[in-house]
Amino acid sequence: MRSASPVSVVGEVAVIGMFGAIGGLAAGLYDAHVQGQREAAFDAVMKKNNFAPADVLNKTLTQQLQAEGYVVTTESVTRPTADFLPSYPAAPGPLLDVVLANEGYLTQGSPAAYQPVVELKYKLVGTGGTVLAEGAFQYSNFKGDQQPDPAYNYPDYGSLSVNPALAIKGQTSVLTQATASVALALK
Repeated sequence: MRSASPVSVVGEVAVIGMFGAIGGLAAGLYDAHVQGQREAAFDAVMKKNNFAPADVLNKTLTQQLQAEGYVVTTESVTRPTADFLPSYPAAPGPLLDVVLANEGYLTQGSPAAYQPVVELKYKLVGTGGTVLAEGAFQYSNFKGDQQPDPAYNYPDYGSLSVNPALAIKGQTSVLTQATASVALALK
């Protein structure tokens, strides 16, 4: 059994786009204005239901790391873009920089048009900025470490927008899987 190892998690993630991008020919046919309205409406519904992806990510990541024997403290920083920090604050142990690059529901242009998606990357940095570990986790139908669970698929935007409880459950599940992957990789 590992002795308790300190690790600091750099907080305040930058989330880019709730619904992601549509690739190829479909992108040329899709109305970006409508997509923007849907993203804003969905964000408002999630906020009204007190769902904050960054909070779920921080909570589940802390729980997963503690289960692996780490002593976790959170460092709050402002992250202007969805990328690693250029430098890190002094900490008593390694710093884990986690970037939530994309989360939400991605339109697939398939029978299950909206599916959950999470893309995050992480870097464990030691004293003096030495990279101790680095990786990524992707949960999507396009690419990824895990394929979306069909229980959280929606056939159209209307179905997605009227059932926020299922959307929240889906996003919480995906974020939990992502943080478990990170904790496992740092074993």
